[in-house]
Amino acid sequence: MKPALKYWIFLLAIVNLIFGVIMASVVGSWFNLSDFEREFVHDIAGKILPFPVLGAFILVGAIGALVSLLFKYYIIPILQLAEETQLITQANPEHRIEPRGARELVYLTEVINASAEAFARLKTEVEEKISAARADLEEERRRLAALMSELPAGVLVCNRDGQILLYNDQAHKLLQSPGTQDPDGEAVGGLVGLGRSVFGVLNRDPIVHALELLQGALDQGQELSSSAFMMTLETGRCLRVNMAPVLAGRPEGREISGFVLTLEDMTRQIASDTRRDMLIQALTDNVQPALGEIRRAITTILGDPQLNPEQLRENRVTIDRASRELQRQLAEARESYARHLHDLSKVEYVLAENLLDILRKNIGERFGIAVRGEAPRGLWLRLDSYSLVQAVSHLAGLLRSHGSRSAFGIRIEDRGAGRAIMTIGWPEACLDHGFIRDWVRSPLVTDAQGKLLSFSDVVRRHGGELVIEATAAQSCHEVRIDLPADQRAHSRISASTPRSRPIYYEFDLFQQRGTQELGRQPLRKLTYVVFDTETTGLRPAEGDEIIQIGAVRVVNGRILTGETIDQLIDPRRPVPPDSVKIHGIDPELLHGQPTIEQVLPLFHRFAEGAVLVAHNAAFDMRFLQLKEKRCGVRFDNPVLDTLLLSSVIHAHQEGHSLDQIARLLNLTIVGRHTALGDALVTAEVLLKLIPLLEARGIHTLEDAFEACIKSPYAKMSF
Repeated sequence: MKPALKYWIFLLAIVNLIFGVIMASVVGSWFNLSDFEREFVHDIAGKILPFPVLGAFILVGAIGALVSLLFKYYIIPILQLAEETQLITQANPEHRIEPRGARELVYLTEVINASAEAFARLKTEVEEKISAARADLEEERRRLAALMSELPAGVLVCNRDGQILLYNDQAHKLLQSPGTQDPDGEAVGGLVGLGRSVFGVLNRDPIVHALELLQGALDQGQELSSSAFMMTLETGRCLRVNMAPVLAGRPEGREISGFVLTLEDMTRQIASDTRRDMLIQALTDNVQPALGEIRRAITTILGDPQLNPEQLRENRVTIDRASRELQRQLAEARESYARHLHDLSKVEYVLAENLLDILRKNIGERFGIAVRGEAPRGLWLRLDSYSLVQAVSHLAGLLRSHGSRSAFGIRIEDRGAGRAIMTIGWPEACLDHGFIRDWVRSPLVTDAQGKLLSFSDVVRRHGGELVIEATAAQSCHEVRIDLPADQRAHSRISASTPRSRPIYYEFDLFQQRGTQELGRQPLRKLTYVVFDTETTGLRPAEGDEIIQIGAVRVVNGRILTGETIDQLIDPRRPVPPDSVKIHGIDPELLHGQPTIEQVLPLFHRFAEGAVLVAHNAAFDMRFLQLKEKRCGVRFDNPVLDTLLLSSVIHAHQEGHSLDQIARLLNLTIVGRHTALGDALVTAEVLLKLIPLLEARGIHTLEDAFEACIKSPYAKMSF
């Protein structure tokens, strides 16, 4: 209830009380008078009655003025002083109270502001000490982040109930759902998130079974090892999953408090193995007829030594034709197998100038041979750089062992059409052609199956070709290597490189046990999805539509800026100019965007298991509820409204708009009237309000609901 309204109600009650006392006195006195006294009073009443009535009105006015002054200079300032003092101690130490009210209250305000200054200094000193004490811990966390971000496998750490405590970017990319990528290929609004259930993205049964096996081994005192199994996602991706337990407690009473999952994408490997099996089967089927023809012709020749010349010639022709066909098929099989190995090989994009610098440094430091070379800038080569450097360095070493210290020449040229030529030459030395041929055929590395590969094998694996240039029949002066190249690789690499090391963790969730009895959970420990919408207008029931939705997850008091949704929506109707002036979204940007039927199910899954939070939530929830049936979803999440929470805490403040609350809590608003910008500000407001709620005895979700029901703003509807 607003302070002014309280004042008028109180004043009306005082006036009624005064008139009631006067009337009661008059009536009581009248009945105690005798008949003579009543007649006397009746005679003089007309003469003296105006004066008491006038006095009563004067008295009422004086009391009203005193009550008004009491409220203006004491009661309302005291209530505001109490709210703002609590704001300083619980949420915004930088806030200072504006002196108002009576002189005594102004003095008290100055004392409180001085105490706030001392409190802020003390708080700063304590925070500095805490920051220094946590420096080592933060360093360890950064090391963990660096380690996890560089791992080639996806990693998930979960508590016993399957809530995700940690994940790295590889896991996020592996488990993102279809349709959750932006035009640059970045994952947006994926299903992986801190506090979410891993069973929302991975099949529950294999994980539970593996946990039961690990628990059984622990109960029997056996040594625990990891458990591995295969799993297929909805996207068709095949994963190899390794599970390792996380143990808690003392050695004599340990229990499994969680588990670590490492995820390896086997889709490519399985497809490659399938191609290999098909290749072997096709080779077997295709070779069999040719071998049959050769075998029959040889049997005929050996079985009848007296064959006439014509029959002998026909059988020889048959053997020749079948052997040539067999040779062709084997060549095709070898080429197909080379492509198969190429698919399995580890290739990378390397800048030509960087590769040349590495070769120059490696050969110069190891063998003392100068390397002259040139390479075009910005040309990306697709190859196994390690194998290439080792092979070329090996050639330099052979030259050095033959006593040659002549300069080495390496030239890389862009031939266009996705090809480049690397020319390796030794113009001042004369090497035997067979010597170079032995070099390109000598074992260099081993493949995944342990097979020895020569330099020529490695080149062929990467779709290249090696040519030995000879000046004479037995003399060689250079080797040319045809390699794949790509001028566009830089843009792809830049687009796929994370802007920061995206590792996300929240180990306090080890202590949470699912979402049971959500209403009794402390507000600090809940998982929230704070969201906001921008719309074509303010009347959802009359056809206004959502044109943008923004959301961010909050887990254990942390705003996860890496887990957000920021999506424009095609409303399939005009956007009024008045609305454009507010949110600034050009209607042209909405054409071709996903529709609400596509976006709302994604948001529903993003918010699964969380408490929804919005400012003036009734407005946003009304838009969502009107679309539930059409989109096939139902939002049964608990909902908190920061407007209602603010009105509970700051009941005597003049307004509770998002701007006013942010200003009161010393929060900077960025991106106002954009869905994600408002959602982020609302999330910060929520975290600032929680300690203020706790100071009023509001600790759980149920407590917050009961308090919000009593707010005068709780009656708003749309």
